[in-house]
Amino acid sequence: MALNWTIIGTGVIAKEMANAFNNNHRDIYAVFSRHSDNALAFADNYGITKKFNTLAAVFSDSNVDAVYIATPHNTHFNIAKQALMSGKHVLMEKSITTNKHDLDQLKQIANENNLLLMEAMTLVHMPLMKKLKSAINDGLLGQVKIINVTFGSHKPYDAQNRFFNPTLGGGALLDIGVYAVAGARYFMSSQPQNVHSFVNYAPTGVDEQSVTILNNIQNEMATISLSLQAKQPKALTVSGTKGYFRILEFPRAQEAIWYHTETGQTELIESGHTEDALFYEISDFELVLENPKKYTMYETVTSDVFSIFENMKQQWDA
Repeated sequence: MALNWTIIGTGVIAKEMANAFNNNHRDIYAVFSRHSDNALAFADNYGITKKFNTLAAVFSDSNVDAVYIATPHNTHFNIAKQALMSGKHVLMEKSITTNKHDLDQLKQIANENNLLLMEAMTLVHMPLMKKLKSAINDGLLGQVKIINVTFGSHKPYDAQNRFFNPTLGGGALLDIGVYAVAGARYFMSSQPQNVHSFVNYAPTGVDEQSVTILNNIQNEMATISLSLQAKQPKALTVSGTKGYFRILEFPRAQEAIWYHTETGQTELIESGHTEDALFYEISDFELVLENPKKYTMYETVTSDVFSIFENMKQQWDA
C-alpha cells in the first residue's frame, strides 16, 4: 500500500526518513515546517513538491493519508491528536509521547476513528530482531533467563538542550531508554510484573542515569543500564538455557553473535540492513494497514514500555 506521506519537522531524523523514502524510490507528498525557509530547503533537497507552514493546512488537505511526526517529544501529543482527529494515520518518532496517559488518549482516538497510530521504533521493525524472536519462539535458545541491556551516551551538560531540558522532554529515559526498555520487553515472554529502578538526576531535574531490574511470571529477568554522561555500548544480550546471543548497536542492528552452550561454538546471525532501518518502519506501517492483525506486537511493546516507565517514575518520585 502506497500512501501520500507528509513529514512533519525538518530536523536530523526527518532528513534521515526523507533519505529512506528517496533511496527506496518512494515519493513524499509534502513537508511541514513553521519556518517557510526550512520547508523550502527541505523540499528542494528531497524532491518534495508541496510545502506546508501551518498544521491546519496539513490536516485539511484530503490528499494527505499519513503523517510522520519528527518534532521534539513535548510536541508529539498535540500534533498527533490533531492529525488523528483529522482522519490521518500517524507514525510518530520515539518517544511516541512523554507519558502513558497521553499515549492512552491517542490510542483511544485512533481506535474510535479506525486509524493507525504507531511509534517509529526501529528496533521492532528490524529483520534481525524478528529473526531472533522467531528463533526464541522455536525453542532454539531454550528457556530465556536473563536479558542485559546497556545504552550510554556522553552528552556535554547544557541545561538548555533537549537532553537536559525538562520542558523539551529531556532525560535518558525518553531519549535512549525507549530503545533499551523496548529491547528488553521485546524478548521477554510477557510484561514484567516486578520493576525495581534506581535513578540519579541531572541539575535540571531530568533523569541523568538509571539502573532498572525487571521480572515477569516466567521468571525471566532483565537489567537495563542508562546514562547520558557515561558512554556504554549499545548492547543487548539475551541468555537462555541453550546459549545466548549478543547484539551490538541494537536499535538498528543487522547482525548478532549466537553462542551455543552445548558445543561452545559461536555463529554469526545476519538479517536486514542497518541503512534501511527507517524504511522498514514505513514498510511495516503500510503492511499493518493492509493486515491489521500484524499490529498487535508493535502495539503491545509500546504500551508495555510506557507501563514500565510509569512504574519506574513512581519509584523515582517516592
